[in-house]
Amino acid sequence: MYSIELNDRIQVFDCPDCGKECMTVWGFISQDNVAHAVYYAGLMTGHEQPSVRLTLSIGGWGVDNPDEENVQNRQWIFIEARPTTDRYEMMVREPEESVYFNKKILGNPMNRVEALASSFLKEFFAVADFVAFNDPAVKSYLCGNHVSPEGRKGFA
Repeated sequence: MYSIELNDRIQVFDCPDCGKECMTVWGFISQDNVAHAVYYAGLMTGHEQPSVRLTLSIGGWGVDNPDEENVQNRQWIFIEARPTTDRYEMMVREPEESVYFNKKILGNPMNRVEALASSFLKEFFAVADFVAFNDPAVKSYLCGNHVSPEGRKGFA
């Protein structure tokens, strides 16, 4: 069973591609009360086509690693979720497209081909779905509503 811990505030940032104002949230996912994953979700609120750009790192979280150098057990992928009429669809993108590409703390990035062939793909999508349904900011945005600050202290 998963659980979620949200960051304190919704951050505003300028899209590196178009310069429009967007938002980002992040959090931690535990599985059976053990740290399991970290995610960063870019809510592309300034774009005509709404999407959530999710950088998701799984494995090696919650271990004694004070300097965060021991990241070889972590893998991460970049997923884009786009709302449709009555649901959302997710697709794996290239890791270089993530604004977090150079963050070594996330572990080893998997490109699209590697991710789609990985035995971890189902787990990545399961965690991504959990984020989409349980992070109020992500869920509200994918449902076509204003970004909800529920569970957070508001906007930074």
